[in-house]
Amino acid sequence: MALLTAELSSNSYALGMRLVDDDAAAGWLQRLRGEPSDFNWDTGNRTKNRKPGVEAADVEGTFQGPTVFLGRIVAPVHGEDRWLLLGQDPRGRQLALVLTRRGDRLRPISCRPMRPKERRIYEEALHARTETEGEGPPA
Repeated sequence: MALLTAELSSNSYALGMRLVDDDAAAGWLQRLRGEPSDFNWDTGNRTKNRKPGVEAADVEGTFQGPTVFLGRIVAPVHGEDRWLLLGQDPRGRQLALVLTRRGDRLRPISCRPMRPKERRIYEEALHARTETEGEGPPA
C-alpha cells in the first residue's frame, strides 16, 4: 500500500474533527495489504457502510492504491482510538475511512465518499508525491 501523510494543523477543524499525527499507526497501516484477513468485519459495520453505497470489497480495495493517512481523531472523543484515512476504491470513488484497530486487524467504523475538503487534501497529497517522485538528479 502506498501510504502518504498530510499536514493538517490548519485543516483539522475544517474537516469537522481534530486530528493529530500518529507515526505508530501510520507504520501499522503501511504493513497492511488490503487482504480480507487484514479486516475485522461484523454485521454492524458492513450495514453502516452500505448506506452510502460502500461494500466491504470497496473498503478493502482502497488499500490497493495510494492512500493518505490524516492521523488519529482526538475530537470528537470516542472510547477507543480512531483514525482517518483517505483513498480511492477500485471503481475510482474517493472514500474517507474512519477506522480503529483490533489486534493487528483494521476495523472499519465508517466509510463514505470524501467531503470536498477531504478530496482537496487527498489530491494535494497525491500531487505533492508526484512532484517529489518526479524530481531527480540533474541530467
